Amino acid sequence: MDKIYIDKLSKWHNKLDIIKSLFKDDSLNIELIYKSKFENTKDLRDFVDSVCLFLKFSDKLRSRIVLISDELNNNAIEYWSSQDAFNSLRISTEIIEWVVNFNLEVEDNGQWKAPKKALDMETMRAHKLKLGYFNHDSIRWRWLFLIIVKLVDRLYFKNSKEGWLIAWVKIKI
Repeated sequence: MDKIYIDKLSKWHNKLDIIKSLFKDDSLNIELIYKSKFENTKDLRDFVDSVCLFLKFSDKLRSRIVLISDELNNNAIEYWSSQDAFNSLRISTEIIEWVVNFNLEVEDNGQWKAPKKALDMETMRAHKLKLGYFNHDSIRWRWLFLIIVKLVDRLYFKNSKEGWLIAWVKIKI
């Protein structure tokens, strides 16, 4: 997996050229490492959007993927990370017979007062599902499960080797 430190990526770098150089054998595997600060979210959104542009996704699909990525990163920054540590966003794609498997993984740094584990997140998801939460249609009620579950093929949580939380989504296009 190719690693890119987002703070070292100049605003003047052509992201499409970077992505093109990393795209090999119909696949892309990039890990964006970033300081856990909201100031970095615009650069993350721009990079994800550039990946979607490179793959020639429609405007609607691009905006959805950027929204999903933004929601995952914002949650990692706001709820599960110390601003003095690093998070990572991993983007992997694989094209098989005209189908794109698009994966996003966000790993927090687990240095918050009350970090969540994968089991905690799965328990919360089961509780919300039991309450019929996924039938809620309010646009103002943005929340990780509601946005992502309506837009992706799969969402799951796992713990990193260090015990930190990784949120992973898969989209088949």
